[in-house]
Amino acid sequence: MHRLSRIAVTIFPALLILVLVFHFLMTLAYLTPLNPVKLNVQHANLAYMQPLFIQNWQLFAPNPVHDTRVLMVSCRVRNTDSTITATEWSDISTPLREASYENRLVPTDRLERLQTGTTRVIFGQDEVLVELQERRSEADDEFNKIIDELAQEDEENRQATIEVLNRIGSAQCDRLYGEYRTEEVRIRVAVLEFPRFSQRHLPNEEGELSYLSFDWAPYERVAPMNISGRG
Repeated sequence: MHRLSRIAVTIFPALLILVLVFHFLMTLAYLTPLNPVKLNVQHANLAYMQPLFIQNWQLFAPNPVHDTRVLMVSCRVRNTDSTITATEWSDISTPLREASYENRLVPTDRLERLQTGTTRVIFGQDEVLVELQERRSEADDEFNKIIDELAQEDEENRQATIEVLNRIGSAQCDRLYGEYRTEEVRIRVAVLEFPRFSQRHLPNEEGELSYLSFDWAPYERVAPMNISGRG
């Protein structure tokens, strides 16, 4: 028993260091400018980083955050008389954020980061792909093939992100209306752009409000969403 304990004490720090080194290397590859190494690991890098570890520099100039985004869901719920009713839009983001702000050491924080990361993927552009598209050459078929493959991977990643959003919406429908009552879910993202600097005296609510809506998707049974952060 003591021997196993000594082995565990020796191995665990080494494994932890390896995990941290791997994570920071993947983050570095995600943030570094376009280069041949980044192109070679782009697919695996995106699969690891998005949506939970997605990074951006919007806290700083020249592109600070200029809007707030709220994930919403409508549920097609089966009633006791077997009819199906589409519910009003429900706010998913705000309860998660409030619970996360109250306690950062509970699973709710990871749920909040997940829904925030997925919305960033939906609205964001792969800077590597954008730069490559600008360098597309009519004479270099091999280079263009690489660009097309990356564009396809980017589209597949967006579709996977939408599936994650639908699962989050399914969990919200279960929480609000009970398990197994929902037939379909529909996600939309509300985007409120803050008033510009020249109108900074106005409250945020006076900004421009827009919506990005997705199609109805089949309900998926997922683990219960614990908004309270307890348990």
